[in-house]
Amino acid sequence: MCLDRRSGKLLWQNGVSYEGPEPSHETNPNCSGSPATDGERVVSWFGSAGVYCHDLDGKELWHRDLGPQRHIWGNGSSPVIHGDLVYLNFGPGDPSFLVAFDKRTGRELWKINEPNADSGEKKPGQEKPRWIGSWSTPVFARIDGGEQLLMSWPQRLIAFDPKKGMELWRCDGLNDLVYTSPLVDRGIIVAMGGFGGKAIAVRAGGHGDVTESRRLWLHPKSRQRIGSGVTHDGHIYVLTDPGIAECWELETGKMVYEERLTGAGKDNTSWSSMMLSDGLLYVVNHSGDAFVLRASPHFELLATNSLHQHTEASIAVSDGDLFIRTHQALWCITGKR
Repeated sequence: MCLDRRSGKLLWQNGVSYEGPEPSHETNPNCSGSPATDGERVVSWFGSAGVYCHDLDGKELWHRDLGPQRHIWGNGSSPVIHGDLVYLNFGPGDPSFLVAFDKRTGRELWKINEPNADSGEKKPGQEKPRWIGSWSTPVFARIDGGEQLLMSWPQRLIAFDPKKGMELWRCDGLNDLVYTSPLVDRGIIVAMGGFGGKAIAVRAGGHGDVTESRRLWLHPKSRQRIGSGVTHDGHIYVLTDPGIAECWELETGKMVYEERLTGAGKDNTSWSSMMLSDGLLYVVNHSGDAFVLRASPHFELLATNSLHQHTEASIAVSDGDLFIRTHQALWCITGKR
């Protein structure tokens, strides 16, 4: 869908269809991932229906069928455009893989299979289903003089050569379920597991397995995290699924504060990623309560604004406007002009 950013008027929409079954969790609706754009094209992932690229007038430029995507909790990773390539973490489920396409033609350039893959469904002979997989969206950072793609996968963080798909280094320590994307700051990379799992920090760079030589700290167990955090002035800020705002020291992993955020709504849980701007943190919970905090190791809640609509999304930012997608509407919040 394309809407006029000033009025919200629908300018065009172009849908895709998929007739086969695709399971998901009741709290995870279809198309929960975000589209990506480079200002000339828009790339979207529709799960089993495939990856589609449109121009800014809604004309389809190309699409790729990647096969069925099947997991009992659905998918949530977003495609990323970086340079001339489109990257996608196709998963969780079996199969799961990281794939790169030419953004102009959709031609597949490389693909890396993730062996730790399962649909989460109970299979014949199993006492209980196997819950493992990554919903993480890859990020990019300049490390050791070159671009590296960072990917949080079950049990480890991996850095790849984004042009060739070659593994450069890895750090072990995550648990089987990963929802957040890696954080990069001051030469340190933080990867967080979910489902009450682990978190690790590693000094960026090196070759091969750097677990022993470059890992700085490991949290063996943490609160459930769905949304990703941010870093600022040597600290990490994240809102956990139970609605607890946490601040940690980046280099040590030491907890600085943990404070519950509550608004007008009854549901204080959150899947939203933190957003940082001008020293302020912005985040929403499932009830649509939007919080503004100071990005400081001293907890300070500056404002709470309630939309009174359920949302599982993160705040998107463009030219000073804030966009929030709820289950009922798309909101644009802006200052006076």
